[in-house]
Amino acid sequence: MATYLITQATGRQSQWTIKHLLDAGAKVHAVVRDPAKVQAKVLKEPGVTIFQGNTNNLEEITRAAKGCKGAFLNTYPIPGIETEQAKTVVEACKKVGVESIVATTTFATGHRDSWDDDITNEIGLHGYYTSKASIEDAVRQSGLNAEYNFPGLPTTGELVHSYEENARMPHTDASDIGKYAAAALQNPSKFNGKEIELSNEPLTVKEARDIVARVSGREVRLRKRTPAEVEAAKTTAPAQVWHLFSNVKDFSSIFEKVAKVQEEFGIPFTSFEDALKRDRDELLATIPA
Repeated sequence: MATYLITQATGRQSQWTIKHLLDAGAKVHAVVRDPAKVQAKVLKEPGVTIFQGNTNNLEEITRAAKGCKGAFLNTYPIPGIETEQAKTVVEACKKVGVESIVATTTFATGHRDSWDDDITNEIGLHGYYTSKASIEDAVRQSGLNAEYNFPGLPTTGELVHSYEENARMPHTDASDIGKYAAAALQNPSKFNGKEIELSNEPLTVKEARDIVARVSGREVRLRKRTPAEVEAAKTTAPAQVWHLFSNVKDFSSIFEKVAKVQEEFGIPFTSFEDALKRDRDELLATIPA
């Protein structure tokens, strides 16, 4: 039975990857910073061996990678440190004979012309994207079989946002990332060198709100930030950068490519609505009754 290395194993994408691997009968070496704090049920399943380690520590990652056929590279999103993490995991994998690696980065990383410009820099995302691109470069240059996944309510019941009316943001289910990662690890020849966009279902904020309200059965109001609030949120609400990015970028050509992914690999995406239905208890915990 094959064993696979999973980094940043407490993260949502990593946990879904572990679940899908276990469902397929595989075993997992899961790397976490503090084993004493592990709470996720999937990390306590038979077939999962926990390894204490930091992703930028070569000795610790090498120890965890021994006996593994493939690796799932998930990094902690700090520019500079991400590159170090990627290079460390790649070096460890090569050192112990890991055959393939699946890296998860972010939406549109491989489309450099969509983010390598002054607008992205002004919004504050250029460093983020440059860091993600460095991860992909490290994996491409590794010589290992490689595949890349590009994946992304307050208690008042009010969804505060900075989107323009027609701006669209893709909604990707972490379980889908796990499905594709698990499939690629188990069938590296089919996925080798593939750079797969998993940026499913681009929705406007109103469309997303309507789905949240329908699934929860509760009132969810929309309120767009004022210009002054947008400026203030640049330091208090980091996720706002994606709202601003969507306001000024047209990703329709990328969305068209995403639609073909399901046909090519035969792994269907989960809709935003179906994902919320599955995780409805978590959703309800964020919206007042």
